[in-house]
This record gives sequence, structure tokens and C-alpha cells, in this order.
Amino acid sequence: MNLQAEPATSEPFRVGLLAFSDGRLRVHQSLQDTIRKHAKVLSEAIEKDPLLHVTQADEIAYSSKIARRIAKQMRAGDIEATVFDIPVFAFPNYSVLAARVLGLPVLLSSPKEGKLPGLGGIMAAHGAMRQISIKSKKIWGNPLQEPDLLAILSAFCRASGVIERMKGSVYGLIGGRSIGMNTGTVSTQQWMKEFGVDVEHIDQLEIIRRAKDVNQKEVDRGYKWMVDHMGRVSTEGKAQPQHVKEQIRHYLAMRSIIDDFGLDFVGIKCHYDLSEYYVTSCVNAMLLNDPYDWNGPKASTVMACEADSDGALTMQILKLISGYPSLLFDARSYDFENKVLICCNCGAQPSWYAARSDDPQENLTKVAMEPVIPKYGGNGAHFPYLCKEGEITLARMSRVDGKYRMFAARGEFVDFPAEKMAETCSAWPHGYVKMDIGYKEFIDVFNANHLHVVPGDHRQALQIYCELMDIEIDKMGEWS
Repeated sequence: MNLQAEPATSEPFRVGLLAFSDGRLRVHQSLQDTIRKHAKVLSEAIEKDPLLHVTQADEIAYSSKIARRIAKQMRAGDIEATVFDIPVFAFPNYSVLAARVLGLPVLLSSPKEGKLPGLGGIMAAHGAMRQISIKSKKIWGNPLQEPDLLAILSAFCRASGVIERMKGSVYGLIGGRSIGMNTGTVSTQQWMKEFGVDVEHIDQLEIIRRAKDVNQKEVDRGYKWMVDHMGRVSTEGKAQPQHVKEQIRHYLAMRSIIDDFGLDFVGIKCHYDLSEYYVTSCVNAMLLNDPYDWNGPKASTVMACEADSDGALTMQILKLISGYPSLLFDARSYDFENKVLICCNCGAQPSWYAARSDDPQENLTKVAMEPVIPKYGGNGAHFPYLCKEGEITLARMSRVDGKYRMFAARGEFVDFPAEKMAETCSAWPHGYVKMDIGYKEFIDVFNANHLHVVPGDHRQALQIYCELMDIEIDKMGEWS
């Protein structure tokens, strides 16, 4: 995992660090300085990840009462991941008791010190947790000195944080199934049972109704900002100002829907109700997912085109686990000469991917405004660009025989001349993806038409997430 700096809008996961000791007071007193020393190492290691923030328990657990108290203290602090410091043979029942009170997966850590029986301590605690189905994972060594352990520590905390943060979140399903795509539908009961996510069904007419009441000056400000910052702007045909401004009204209407309904991520049907008779949802797909708009920096909100709910679920997981905006596009075709998967989408992607910059100007100058293609009866603009080259993680949640599974692979965006987009559709944004798997292997395994991306290599965190959630994972390509 790359511990890169994330966008400022990312909220760090809250990590609780609890330390455990021998149950005999005199023995504990002889060990407490050593235990605190190793807790300091773990605290520093956790804070190396910009997406993690650690809170340390104020006392070492050397009794059941203390274990219960510090666990309740952490729970009251709304922690989202837990790390247990066990450099000695701490009585395992204390760890089990604390984990049971916390109700979270646990990462058990012990240093490689021969004079300390910490390895036995984490083995005993892990075994006791497995007996009662508490999820736990072990690291043995110093994560400040061993990069592989630091990567596991970070990945575990992020994965656990995603699981916890998803609980109680609300997905806004605007419209319903789009163009017959069963792979994008959602079972409200399954989502609540497995992920703790509620699904709020909202009609697309609510977008149209609210759009009529949007402040015209705000619409004009948004349109001017887009025209002033974008590299190439069409004002003809379906992209006439009044049509693009209607798309902006839909965006502002969606912002109010998200606020009023308390939505954490959304999917909009678009096809063919909006795209055929009104305007496409391209501004929504771009600016909701972006970490900015004309009013400055903002939190990105996952929005999946074509009401692809499993796509939105994947995007939300990727966004939370990485701290970056995620995107949706179609696996469109394959370039056999250059050995790249050609990915594009009829709607839009966050403009952030055009240059991967927190400065909107750097991104938008590479984005064009083009009329919606004749295939759709409605009006508005598409926003084509080429995704900036660089490392990416690709993923997709799908269901096989009713059970969720995850596709995950490492890849990279490859740069090409903009003219290459005409080989598919020059009016749509594109990403040219190189993976260390062949197209036949990809086609055989992949279970949807939509694919999702975040920058960097987050496969380890996705793998741990799937382990903790009992989700099968298709690990494509070479994994260490």
C-alpha cells in the first residue's frame, strides 16, 4: 500500500490502541514500562498513515475490570479500528473481553524480542478470539522497522475503518434499474444485513421538481466557472448554455436531496428517463464525485451512473479505503497492439482524474464540454478527457449465486494522444488501463460491465476487508 497524502477532505479513521499485561499486579508492575515502550512504537507507526488517527487507552489492562473499562472508553470515543499491544504473555481473556465489548475486528501486535513471551501472547489471544468468531489478525515485529508489517497495520486499520464507517450509512437510489442491468440492482435486506447500509428509494422526479427552484444566480456562477476553466467548450446544439445550465440545476437539486435525506452515497438511473426526455446526469456524475466545485473544496460524494448500486457500493469502499475520489466506467474494448483495456463511459467521471490535482484549474483545463451524443434524445453536455497516467487499483463487487465477491487487481492508466478517443467515442471520458493479466483472463472472471478505480495500490487493504467480511476475492494478476 502506498501511504500517500490524501485529499484534505478525507476524514481519518479513528484507531484505538489498547495495551494488555499479566494479571498478577507485581508482575504487571515489572512489565508496564516495556509495554508502554511498544505501545509508543505502534502509535507512531499508525500515525505514519495520513488516513489514520490513533487514540491510546489511558491504562494498561491487567485485570478484567480494566479491560472492560478501557474498551468502553474506546467505544464511547467512536473508534473504527482497534490494535492490541501485547508484547508479553498478557492474560488472553482480557483481550477477548475487550474485543467483545468493542465489537470490532482486532489487530494483535507483538515485538520480536526473545526475552519477552509476546508471540505466545498474541497466539493465545488470537486462538481464543477464533473460538467465538471474533475477527483478528496478527503482526509480529516492529512496524517502524519492517515495511511489510507497517503495510499490514495500515491496511488492517483502513479495512476495519471502512466496515465500521459503512454501518448506519445511507445509499440514495434515485430512480431504479437502468437499461435492464440486473448486476446493478440492490437488495435492501442484504445490504443492511451484510454492510449495515440503508437504501433510500427516491424518484427522479424529485430532481426535476427541485431543479425548478434552484437559485438562478448560483446556476450562472456554476456555468461561468465551468466555461472559464475547461479546455474546450461547445455552446452549440445539445450543449447550448440553457441545456448545460439545466444539468447544473440537477446537480444543485441533488446536493439538496443528499443534504435533506442524509445520503452518504448515491446512484442515479438517468437512462432513459432523464437522458431521453430531459438532460443527462453528467454534471452530477462529475461534480458530486469531485472534491471541489465552483464554491471551492468539498467532500466528494460517490455517485454511480445508471443507478449501478453494486458499482456505487464498490466506489464507496474504494473511496473510504484510499481517501481518494473513485470512478465508474465501462470495460468498453481492448487494444491488442498496445495491450490495454479501453474504458469509457457515456456519462462522466470526476474531473479530478484528468490531472489528479487538488487544484480544479489543473484538472478542468484538460476537460472538454461536448454536446450529448445523438443516441440520447435529451440535451446537455458530456465531459471528455483522458485519465492521467499512473498506478491504480481496480475493483468491482458482484454477486454470484446471491453471495458477494470482490474483483481486485493492480493496474495503471497509460497516456495516449487525445485523438485515440475517436476509436470509441470522443465525446466521453476515457481511461486506458494496463493490467498484468490478459484480456481473456479478465473477461472470464469479471462479472459486470462497469469497473471502478482509485489511485495507488490498495489491494492489501481490499484483501483484508474481504477477509473480515467473509467475502470471496478474485485476486487477479501477481500478488505478493
